[in-house]
Amino acid sequence: MKEVRKIYKKDIPSLIEDSSFWDHSFLCISKHRLWAHYNNPACSDDNIVMLLAYMDDELVGYMGVYTDYIKIKNQTQKIGWLSTWWVHPKTKGTGIGRMLLDTMFIEQSGQIGISQFTPSAKRVYDKSGYFVDLKNSEGIKAVLRSNLSLLIPVILPKTQFIKPLFFFVDSLVNMIVDFRLHFCKYNIKNRLKAISLEYLPFPDQEVRVLMNRFNQNDISHKDNTFFNWLKTHNWVYEAPLIKMTNKKSYEFSMYDESFEYYFVKVNSHDNCIGFLVLQKRTTTLKVLFAYFDENVYGQLMADIVKQHAIKLKVKEIICYEPVIVENLFKSNMFLYKKKKVKQSIISKSFGVDDFSKIRVNFGDGDCCFA
Repeated sequence: MKEVRKIYKKDIPSLIEDSSFWDHSFLCISKHRLWAHYNNPACSDDNIVMLLAYMDDELVGYMGVYTDYIKIKNQTQKIGWLSTWWVHPKTKGTGIGRMLLDTMFIEQSGQIGISQFTPSAKRVYDKSGYFVDLKNSEGIKAVLRSNLSLLIPVILPKTQFIKPLFFFVDSLVNMIVDFRLHFCKYNIKNRLKAISLEYLPFPDQEVRVLMNRFNQNDISHKDNTFFNWLKTHNWVYEAPLIKMTNKKSYEFSMYDESFEYYFVKVNSHDNCIGFLVLQKRTTTLKVLFAYFDENVYGQLMADIVKQHAIKLKVKEIICYEPVIVENLFKSNMFLYKKKKVKQSIISKSFGVDDFSKIRVNFGDGDCCFA
């Protein structure tokens, strides 16, 4: 017998204390991610946060959802962004996965979206007939330091035993790279002489005014409540001793060696000209949200992102903000640059099929959390 159990926000406190829920060979969610859902300001007590799939009373799958607000047809509406979806391999052909999707669609009154997904998941979404394309965002992966020790064992698992060799190659290459980046840093610094930065706990009054100027076409208008929650309740926790954790029990993001958000206010001659929300996760720097005059400050904002990447010693930058992407592609600072495309889809239930004038930030949906 197949069954789906619904977990609402109001169920979270008791679920966290329920030892039987955590006593499985796999995790359906981490405790800190579950607690983040409980503190989500957009989520009410009767909103779904997760579905659990059972087959013959055995837990065999789950689907998570992040409740948010979006603006469509000049109206603010709730949406559930599907954030996790996993079923045990032994359930293949049983329809468990589709049952989870259908149940979530019904429970959310059809108002769901997906901000990132695998090609295999996309085929299932297309087959369901529930969705239309939201955006195909074009971005960049700009690599400034060698990262063979992480990349090659993932692509070629059989090379895991020679990972120390890749570490050695990385070290040699990055000695030369860091010498070169030292000069890049000072060239950029000269271009930023008139700029000062503030690192904020949340957007201040000047930043909020700026955001309101440049977010008119955004699918989701972010406010202080959201940014406070984002900064306070991380879905990914820093774990210095990550190899000693149960990270492998969860198919999605749970821990990493380093994880931090930066809310960067950009000032020129004491005037706020930009606001960047950056996320640093171990070796990657992501530009999640960016608010500025794209006709004037594109190169300047790209320079600020590059300076952060050099200082934080990350190995790559990922960005989908068009003007920053354009300037990163023009830069000769990187080892190589690769075009990236991030697809997002949304339910037909919203009654819109043309989103060409809508801006979808990299951080919209659940992308800013992991």
